[in-house]
Amino acid sequence: MRRWTAGALLTLGCACATAPPLPAERLGQAEAEVRAAQEIGADRAPQARLHLQEARDTLAAAKETNATDPEGAARKVDIARAQAELANALTREQMARTEAEQAHTRLDTLRNGTEGAETPPAQGGAAR
Repeated sequence: MRRWTAGALLTLGCACATAPPLPAERLGQAEAEVRAAQEIGADRAPQARLHLQEARDTLAAAKETNATDPEGAARKVDIARAQAELANALTREQMARTEAEQAHTRLDTLRNGTEGAETPPAQGGAAR
């Protein structure tokens, strides 16, 4: 009985010592999402920058944790990917808001510029 227990413990110990690596596909997707957020300028949008940095940190923590807690590392990879996706979305939102504000400004400029040309100037002393 003692040999069986010792053998089982040895087998269990070896199995734990050789933790499976992070799934390459999930890790690659998370890294690609971080790169995508960087490429569209997440570092220039304040909220996006915060989430992008969290994604980078979480991804690094996942790589470090993999040897001791592969399941935890896999969860961290998923969290990092979600953070990078959020950074990407926030960056796109900021870009859309900026474009909308610029379009609104151009529209106001055009309206103000053409209103004066279409409406004859008021005669001096006209009552309102």
